[in-house]
Amino acid sequence: MAGEKSKRSGEIGEALATALLERIGWYNLIHNISIECNTPSHVTGKRKQRQSHGEDQVYLYNNPFHDDRTDIVHVSNKNIIGRYPQVGTLRTTFKSHIKELGETIECAKHNQKLREIGTAFQARKKRYHAGLLIWLHNDHEDIEKNILADLAPSRTDVEGEIPYYIIDNGRAAFLLKVVDDLRRRAVGGDYNFFFPRIGTSITVDEMRTGRALPLEILASDIIPAVVTKDGKKELFLYANEAFHIDSYKNLMAYGLNFASGLITTIRIGMSNYNAARDEEDASHARLVFHNRDETISPFSFNRSILDLLQEGAQ
Repeated sequence: MAGEKSKRSGEIGEALATALLERIGWYNLIHNISIECNTPSHVTGKRKQRQSHGEDQVYLYNNPFHDDRTDIVHVSNKNIIGRYPQVGTLRTTFKSHIKELGETIECAKHNQKLREIGTAFQARKKRYHAGLLIWLHNDHEDIEKNILADLAPSRTDVEGEIPYYIIDNGRAAFLLKVVDDLRRRAVGGDYNFFFPRIGTSITVDEMRTGRALPLEILASDIIPAVVTKDGKKELFLYANEAFHIDSYKNLMAYGLNFASGLITTIRIGMSNYNAARDEEDASHARLVFHNRDETISPFSFNRSILDLLQEGAQ
């Protein structure tokens, strides 16, 4: 019975993870690769030499922030039918998940099958391996639970040089809201995520927009995108934070820097922006950039009746 429940939980987790990753443009995922273990220190729970590691998903993309680099992302799906455990157990379980993911990547980096996949993808000269832990729960009473703050002390204790990223229910909810809002706004047009000039990229031929989110932005609390409609472009910044006059000023500065005078309409989204309550603060904050001609306006990417204050009659 326990085995059936575990199997069902795993199936749900993989289905949810795949659907989420496809929403952010991660198509052509490679599923369920068996990686031969080539490290003697990797042992099973019974202290026996591990024979293989299971890759839930692998995703390859050319990184827009670093020249001549292809990222190979190893995705581990974990799912709980119910709620996340209490903090102590949460941290212990998290360390176990990351250890398992790290060991998988250690062996995968030398796996011939993955090398062949990289060659078929026409991977660039530099191949960068990273881990992505998608750890979800299914408790409807707290479906947008964010566990990253609870995990913070544990993350500094994790050994190894392999970088890893985490999507919990809170992060997943944010990503879904961003994509749903972009899809709604781009009806009759199109949208792409925007990749600001960060990292080590110095070439001018690297695309600055794309339909797939790179890891650096996936983990960020600010997701920029460009909506193109009727021949006009608008820059959208989605912030995973509450509206405050100071944070709004910072977001306007980011938007103006990203737009570089080439896009004249900037829209800044925060989940709890309320035009009836916050419009005056937003207007005062806009005065800081009174010498800039761009149109800048805040909005909430959580839909409600208050949206009509901003949208007017249709």
